[in-house]
Amino acid sequence: MTPYYLAPIPLLALASYSNLFATSDPQQAAMVPFGQYLGIYLVALTVAYGMILFLTIHAEKLGFIDHPDGVRKIHTVAKPLVGGIGVITGVLISMFVFVPVLQYLGLIIAMLMVGTVGALDDRHDLHFKVRFIVQIAATVAIMSFGGTVLTSFGNLLGFGAIQTGFLAYAITIFCVLGVINAVNMIDGLDGLAGGTSLVAFSAFGLLAWLNGQPELMLISVAFVGALAAFLRFNWFPSKLFMGDAGSMTLGFVLAFFAIEVSQKAGSVVSPVAALLVLALPITDTITVMIKRVLKGQSPFHPDKTHLHHILKAMGVNHHKVVIVMIAATVVSSAIAVIGTLLQLPDYAFFSIYLACFSTYFLASYRIKGIYRRLLWLRQQRVFNVELGEVLR
Repeated sequence: MTPYYLAPIPLLALASYSNLFATSDPQQAAMVPFGQYLGIYLVALTVAYGMILFLTIHAEKLGFIDHPDGVRKIHTVAKPLVGGIGVITGVLISMFVFVPVLQYLGLIIAMLMVGTVGALDDRHDLHFKVRFIVQIAATVAIMSFGGTVLTSFGNLLGFGAIQTGFLAYAITIFCVLGVINAVNMIDGLDGLAGGTSLVAFSAFGLLAWLNGQPELMLISVAFVGALAAFLRFNWFPSKLFMGDAGSMTLGFVLAFFAIEVSQKAGSVVSPVAALLVLALPITDTITVMIKRVLKGQSPFHPDKTHLHHILKAMGVNHHKVVIVMIAATVVSSAIAVIGTLLQLPDYAFFSIYLACFSTYFLASYRIKGIYRRLLWLRQQRVFNVELGEVLR
């Protein structure tokens, strides 16, 4: 264990002892004893860490090994696919100890469903239709048991809230599946999916706290702890991967959080603020899919056109690509949290997201020009600093 595991503790103390920034009724503010936050964090971290160590030893016997293919996969050495199972185990056990289980029974059942089909996919390479059917069933579970349904997109255009009406269930399924596959698609570099998910869960925890949802914040803290343990093994150069069991489950639960914090009655969190937390994987996935369709390909056609592939192709090293993308998630999440504190209207959040999406989409068609400018920058010196070394 290293000192960075203690980094979330000041934030947990703030959430426990202060409602200074709470924008809802102080009586409804998320006031949970510090011991509970610390306890669920440490239990999730310790269980995930121990489970990953145990599974790593037995990964080959269990068949959870990812072999390089020399085509889409970047790694050149076979590595265990056990990180996701470790994260799920750590979160579930900590939830059973610290969170009202019956209140989140639908989420627990759904996590087990998605995690199981993900693990089977890691082991046997299931057909994508099987994965989709299970993901849909898991979404039905959270809608049926907990009422987690996307009923409103908020006042996106300034003319009143856009309700989903009789299409609410279908739209919820579509959006959840979209987030699952967006997170799955960015799981292409060491530390990328785990790092961006850790930031996203931290942001959703803060939004849940502001929204007076203490149990939801506890679950987010559990994910932060479990992901911190996983990143100990997955940071570049990684010793193992999370596999589909991890990326699919993370995507599913992040979608669950986005709906829960934004659709609560009297919520102070805009649906678009929740979208901003997930802006990077969603924007990247939508852009890639649109470009594939315009080329006459299936939107699910595998290629190397995701942002992390492009940055790698431009010569940015693995570690800096991950840092840049995590930093982008930090920025978009900070906008979501700060905007919620400032009570920005839905249409203001939506304008910010549209600006980010448009910039990213247009830049994706100008990548050659951007690449040439990057090469030019690498040849320059500023204050006796070689920019080539900075950008390497």
